[in-house]
Amino acid sequence: MYKYILFDLDGTISDPKQGICTSVQYALKKCGIEPPDIDELTAFIGPPLKDSFMEFYRMNEEDALKAVGYYRERFGDVGWSENEIYPGIPELLKEAKAKGARLAIASSKPTVFVEKILKYFKINRYFDVVIGSELDGSRSKKEEIVEEALKQLYAKGSGDTAEKKALTAMVGDRKFDIEGARAQDVDAIGVSYGYQEPGELSAAGADAIAATVDELKELLLGGEDKEIRDKRLKRIEKDEKTDLPKVPTQPFLRALYMLSPFVVYFVVLQIMWRVVLWLTKPMAALSSGKESRPLSVLISILVMGTTALILWLIYRRREYMHFLPLWKKKDVLKKVLYIIVMGAALSALLNMLLTWAAQLIVPHIMSGANVKKFFDAATYDRTTPLWEGIVLYVMISPLLEELVFRWLLKERIGRVFSREITIVLTAVFFGFYHGNVLQGIYAFLMGLVMGHLVYKEEALIAPLLFHMTANAFIFISSYFS
Repeated sequence: MYKYILFDLDGTISDPKQGICTSVQYALKKCGIEPPDIDELTAFIGPPLKDSFMEFYRMNEEDALKAVGYYRERFGDVGWSENEIYPGIPELLKEAKAKGARLAIASSKPTVFVEKILKYFKINRYFDVVIGSELDGSRSKKEEIVEEALKQLYAKGSGDTAEKKALTAMVGDRKFDIEGARAQDVDAIGVSYGYQEPGELSAAGADAIAATVDELKELLLGGEDKEIRDKRLKRIEKDEKTDLPKVPTQPFLRALYMLSPFVVYFVVLQIMWRVVLWLTKPMAALSSGKESRPLSVLISILVMGTTALILWLIYRRREYMHFLPLWKKKDVLKKVLYIIVMGAALSALLNMLLTWAAQLIVPHIMSGANVKKFFDAATYDRTTPLWEGIVLYVMISPLLEELVFRWLLKERIGRVFSREITIVLTAVFFGFYHGNVLQGIYAFLMGLVMGHLVYKEEALIAPLLFHMTANAFIFISSYFS
């Protein structure tokens, strides 16, 4: 039996569809958007409202905040009461308290509305802690909400944190609840009677999924579930193998912490260049003219491939890597096709637009010889042999760059800054890394897309596939042009 239980509110304890979706309709109308039927707005149940307006209606942050304000006009008046508690929930809460469990609410809904709803259903007396988001937009991420709920819940009990976490479960109907539990290393139990997408809870890594309130009661208050225990032991074993360094509090050391993998990468790369060039010097002395180009490409493949391997060996036990979850999803073929098409289409579009803009601007600020050098520096060398170019530009180079930017740099920066800032910062580094203006702008824009992909799919394979496709399209089209 769990001694500490956190519950999401919407879709877990109560069915908020009428109140939330009708309030979203009201907000969309106020924004000048014709709203769909409420059955098409259930994706708004669970995640932060601002994020949902931005994602589903392509609003910028300012417009999304206005929409949230309109939403709250109606929800604060009547929407909060358009709610139905799921049958069996009051009995579950009552039994849990009778058996000595400490209960908390961890909801993305503003705390003031959470408390009103709990009182409305007369179940507020069962909860020791009630944590929601703030009306000013702060503490809106589920990870932050779960962290604060656990902090207050654990303060009311005895024993060390590790013992308490082994007896803690977070219950919710969306992937955000599972992610919040994972961030705090507690058991995550999903409920499929809520508003999750098909396969969402399993893909997010739920330890168990209850189809009914009775099944949930058995998971929470019955004997220890063997499957959940085994998953917990595997997580503990993984944590013990992965020695994640603590984030320093001093600004200079924090900056060094974020950038140190980047520094390690450049040091290893320079060492490998010198070692490989020294080893291949006798071969290079025998090559000249056209024969030297294939050799230089092979040297690049060897250097970059070895550098990628060394980085993997150094950091594989120091950083988490979400590499393969994309393949575990039911719609994997659809996703792969989407990523490939998007990689080819965006690379073609950006190259066309940037080249067109450069051809208009560059001749006015540079002399003829420098113009040629500018464009030569921003394109692949067409003397590169086809198959060697495919290995270097389409396979090895994307792999190394994704390890550095969407794994190491993203993980380190992501522990200090928000997701949005992390995506932008890694894209900026990616742009500067390419060394010239035209490629830098292209790499920055593509870096934004790849940063979004790695968070959306929670797998490094997604931006890697996108990167490989984009490079393949540009290199092969350049080679045959």
